[in-house]
Amino acid sequence: MNIPRIALSGVAAAGAIALLAGCSAGGGGTATDGTLVFAVETDPTCIDPQQPTVTQALYIGRQVVDSLVDQDPATGEFVPWLAESYETNDDLTAYTFTLRDDVTFSDGSALTAEVVAANFDAIVAMAADGSTASLANQYLAGYEGTTVADAQSFTVDFAAPNAAFLQGASTMSLGIVSQASTEATPESRCQDGVIGTGPFVYDAYSPDAEVSMDKREGYAWASELREHEGDAYLERIEFPVITEDSVRTGGLQSGEFDFVGELPYLDEQRFAADFEIYAAPNPGVPTSLIPNLTNPVLADDAVRQALQLGIDREEINETLGYSGGDVPTSALSSGTTGFTSQADAMGYDADAAIAALEAAGWAEGADGVREKDGQRLTFTATGFYEQEMMELIQIQLLEIGVDMQIDFTDAGGFFGAIAERSYDMLFAALTRTDPDALRIMFSQAAPSHWAVVEDAELEQLVTAQAAAADPEERQALLDDAQALIIENGYLFPILEVYQLHASQPDITGFAFDSASRFHLYDVQAG
Repeated sequence: MNIPRIALSGVAAAGAIALLAGCSAGGGGTATDGTLVFAVETDPTCIDPQQPTVTQALYIGRQVVDSLVDQDPATGEFVPWLAESYETNDDLTAYTFTLRDDVTFSDGSALTAEVVAANFDAIVAMAADGSTASLANQYLAGYEGTTVADAQSFTVDFAAPNAAFLQGASTMSLGIVSQASTEATPESRCQDGVIGTGPFVYDAYSPDAEVSMDKREGYAWASELREHEGDAYLERIEFPVITEDSVRTGGLQSGEFDFVGELPYLDEQRFAADFEIYAAPNPGVPTSLIPNLTNPVLADDAVRQALQLGIDREEINETLGYSGGDVPTSALSSGTTGFTSQADAMGYDADAAIAALEAAGWAEGADGVREKDGQRLTFTATGFYEQEMMELIQIQLLEIGVDMQIDFTDAGGFFGAIAERSYDMLFAALTRTDPDALRIMFSQAAPSHWAVVEDAELEQLVTAQAAAADPEERQALLDDAQALIIENGYLFPILEVYQLHASQPDITGFAFDSASRFHLYDVQAG
């Protein structure tokens, strides 16, 4: 993905980092006294990193938990972290790890193979009712159990090949928590936090207000991808929840905040002269409209064909400040392993969209919205971010006679709609560095799939790619899956999104991970 005004480079499965430096107009924040104030856009709703899917919760949880392995965002290579070594069997149904023997949790308890087994068992148990830990559980697809060999060695077993597990083991969603945390209720883990091995320890969480954490004393097992060893440089991190974009950016300018997450894209140019800018593209499934084909309007092939042709992605790019960026050209973002362009099937052509609808009997109504057999061509899209983007799509589709209503809600409402299947269309993205994102999105057997699509061929393709140990075989399956998804209108990609944050210019050490989330362990001021 070509990000405007920032030179990005990277490899498959990796988002790259770009920095722009300048002189501060805001006079600096508070990090010089050891406290970093990082304003986030959305309440995390849950500060247990194993349970949520909300991006801000993953940012926050990453600072408290470590993972078995780490993934280099520049190469996609996996390196040791809590595990000093690992190996897999030939068909990717068993992953064997050997842990470091010097790691402790912040409550003083030791990291052991038994504790890791308890973590994975607890994730599967929490996800059993479908209401929590869905993201973490997706990485454990087919989980049969963890066999403990000794205090430091264990094997994670799967009923079928799981090509995505190792990448999952590098994420905060499978970050390791203490035995006591695995035994706590999901509700208390969300509100009170968890005990991790990470460089920071939770202090307090006030919903819709702030999350705070303090430095862990005696931390000595950072991944080799970090810039230093030992304790974190910062004494404390505070994450105030600031939902208004103008309040976050104003706080950065005044020096009230050291860091702001989700800098509005249109403000990037304006802030680049005086502040540090950090950007990384999201791998996985781009921001898209994701259909539920039990809706009779969306079940019509001609309607889905028209939607694919009737969305002007270039206009969305330009209007929202992405004028130098690439529009999505497949069901996977261009920076994701396995990406194959489907650009020829996604070009904007309003006339062709109208022709497809008219050929299928969708006639223009008195108010411009098309009708067929007494049914108006209308559906509702549910989303919880980028309302302006949804409104622009709404305007574009109305030009071809499609009435897209908007249900703009919060994260709780969005994921509640998924759990209840009470939506016509979702507006969202799914960030993964592995192309198994397609299985998670489309397989009807996946624990919390978003697209509701009954297609036996697609089911076979997305399931088989997750089990393919041979890279060429897996790529061929991914090629076919992407073509099928786009040609049949099972997904309507809108925009390749990138994470955009900004800080005071004296802040150093910020690092994105391979999923475009970040580490604050190396951060310091001045």
